[in-house]
Amino acid sequence: MEAEIRDDLAASIVEDTPANDLFTALTDRFTRSGGLELDLPAVSTAPRAATLPER
Repeated sequence: MEAEIRDDLAASIVEDTPANDLFTALTDRFTRSGGLELDLPAVSTAPRAATLPER
C-alpha cells in the first residue's frame, strides 16, 4: 500500500505537458489517477441575475 501511495504522489507531481488552462490541468490530473465521480444534487431552481447595490 505504501508503494502505491508513493507511486500516486510521484505521478501527481510530474507534468507531461503544460496545460493551457486550469480546467484542462485538473481534468488531466484526475483522469490519470482514475477519474472522479461526484454525486451532485439536481438543481431545482432556475438561476437568477445578481442584484447589485446602486452607487
